Amino acid sequence: MSWRTSGLVVMARRMGRAMGLNRLIAACFRRGGYEVGFDQLLTGSIRPGDCVWDVGANVGRYTAQFAARAGEGGSVYAFEPSPVNFARLSETCAGAANVHLLRCALGEADGQMRFEQGGDDLGATSRIVEQGGQVVAIRAGDCLIADGSAAKPNVLKIDVEGFECEVLDGMHGVLADPRLRTVGVEVHFGRLEERGLRDGPRRIERLLRDASFRVDWPDGSHIVAMRGT
Repeated sequence: MSWRTSGLVVMARRMGRAMGLNRLIAACFRRGGYEVGFDQLLTGSIRPGDCVWDVGANVGRYTAQFAARAGEGGSVYAFEPSPVNFARLSETCAGAANVHLLRCALGEADGQMRFEQGGDDLGATSRIVEQGGQVVAIRAGDCLIADGSAAKPNVLKIDVEGFECEVLDGMHGVLADPRLRTVGVEVHFGRLEERGLRDGPRRIERLLRDASFRVDWPDGSHIVAMRGT
């Protein structure tokens, strides 16, 4: 496994959160181009005609980029459970014939869960909660393929605020399909720990490696896993 998911590093991140240092460090990286490496690797792996899944599409920043890269012969399936974010996602993707919008979250199995809208301007901190919020639909990736709701992806992006493991657990068939070349994941160390999943980042790595992906970290919070490169 990577040093980024070692026990010492996870503990250091936990201490940094408690002291308020992680936010300061992240702010410094944002000024220098936070997510640029992740963006370039993930978006750059998309080929004309590809099918891309944007899991946790938010308001569509990545969705629009993916649609442009995939082109008219490709397709993008954008998953977003928040009614507020989904409305803005629909506006962002209006007129993009190759984008399919699905108002649901992805998880380990089909069902329902409660969802809380984030308080930030973009709703980027929206998340699944145990109580409160509103009821939203949950779909498993493998079930979406089985019932024809989505085509099999070549590229997959996941940003789900600490539910990364559940999303991956619901798509073992998707991960095993050799047509899937690239998986990009934002790993929410703090959210995972809040949920009692301190080993979550290492488990995410393991799931991807077991599916024959090479796992790289372009920064401290993002994985880009590639197959056949």
